[in-house]
Amino acid sequence: MALVRIETFYESPIVDRIRQVLTAPVKNPIWWTIRGETPKTLDYTTACRTCEFVRTPKGRKICQNQFLQAVAQAHQTKASWAFLCPIEKHAVCIPVKNRESQVEGYLAVCHSEKPVSTEGVTLAEMAAETGLREMNQAKELKMLSETVQPRCVALSTVHTIHRLISSSLDLKELLPRMARLCCQVLRSEFCAIWLLDRERKMLVPRAVVNIHQGRNGAVHASRLGSGVIGSVASKCQVRLLDRTLIVPLIEEDCIGVIMVRRSREGTPFGNLDQEILTTLAEQAVVAIRNAHMYETQERVTWGTIRSLSAILDGMDVRSPRRKGTQRQFLADLCLAIAEKMGIRSSQLRPLQYAALLHDAGRIGIPDEIVRKPSKLNPSEFKAVKEHTVKGARLLEPLEILEPAVPIILHHHERYDGTGYPKGLKGEAIPLGARILSVANAFEAMISERPYRRSLSVGEAAHEIASHTGTQFDPKVVKVFLVLLREGKLEELVSRYFKEESRSRTVVRRDR
Repeated sequence: MALVRIETFYESPIVDRIRQVLTAPVKNPIWWTIRGETPKTLDYTTACRTCEFVRTPKGRKICQNQFLQAVAQAHQTKASWAFLCPIEKHAVCIPVKNRESQVEGYLAVCHSEKPVSTEGVTLAEMAAETGLREMNQAKELKMLSETVQPRCVALSTVHTIHRLISSSLDLKELLPRMARLCCQVLRSEFCAIWLLDRERKMLVPRAVVNIHQGRNGAVHASRLGSGVIGSVASKCQVRLLDRTLIVPLIEEDCIGVIMVRRSREGTPFGNLDQEILTTLAEQAVVAIRNAHMYETQERVTWGTIRSLSAILDGMDVRSPRRKGTQRQFLADLCLAIAEKMGIRSSQLRPLQYAALLHDAGRIGIPDEIVRKPSKLNPSEFKAVKEHTVKGARLLEPLEILEPAVPIILHHHERYDGTGYPKGLKGEAIPLGARILSVANAFEAMISERPYRRSLSVGEAAHEIASHTGTQFDPKVVKVFLVLLREGKLEELVSRYFKEESRSRTVVRRDR
């Protein structure tokens, strides 16, 4: 069976060209497009305007019988058939064949004073066959495109999800991005993702994207097995409801649900949409599982860091309680500076670890050096300077701390290259180390030391500002002073040094 309907072929420019070729030599031509393989009647609407013979019922009957005999001959021979009409005018009937050589219809011209040229008929046959074949090929390509394109969309979706998995392991970031992706791929105005809380047996909404805010956007928790969402989760079955599509997130059992919805003006979802969303849901499950594994690993890592920090606090010659407070203050200050600088979230955790463990190498320094109230001699200062290298070596075997080790090793480098242990200069110093250098100096200045009094927040900030470009990175100091003006430094100091906060009144806030 032909892909292209014969009516479509008759309306194509190809038929117009054939008509021009065949009717050009004829004085008053009558052009026919005849539908069907074996037509029973002919339409004489056009013919009656030109030929007086067919204006009467008797004449039309005679003409039709003779014309249909010629059509039958053309069908039988599958070739053009020339004949004389009842008034001795020349005519020719050309079969329109599909690629299986089956006759679909006919083109004809009559009312000619002389026979239609053989060359014209041959050209018309070739044009008709070629035209129909090309139209069929175009139709096949369109059908193929309509079949393949959605599959390409599905593959592209899988690829996008893979990129999404690798770009973020934080569920708070991951799930909203997945919901937006669902809306884009499935041309939906709304998407919601629920995850199962196994203890409560509740499906809790974790991400909602509503293109038209405030329009059918309310999302609530759903009890497992209750309502449409709960039913999809408990039965692990897809629900297709006209313009709403709900797919379960299945690992070994259901861990959640994705729902997409189109507007009333949108087309209903079909099987292909269901296939695409199911594919997306499968990839989403992988991403969610990886994120959960990452969260578990982060909890274990954080517990390890806290344990190491506590061990260091217990071994420090100063007050363990105060030292632990200072470590957490230092970590929070580093994060505040880094976030203000726009540093990516993936780089914040190593900085936090480094701030908590930056002085791990001080364990081997004799107590008398640490407690000494007077200036250190060269050999004592050399022992102190080695603590960054010792700390890095101590923590290096722990794979989870690998990103933090360069920060610990270089946090006593100076921006002008006169620091230790490597004498690195400017941008060659890791950014985390440059941030920790400023925060560590500030924390040291506002804390009591055996050899000097503590400074107020403003005095310490003024000291740091005065060493911009020599000891400290100007970009880090600039952000540090922004935190000072915004009152963030005072907030941090008040939080961790409550009993001493009155003596740390902020001065020189304009610096």
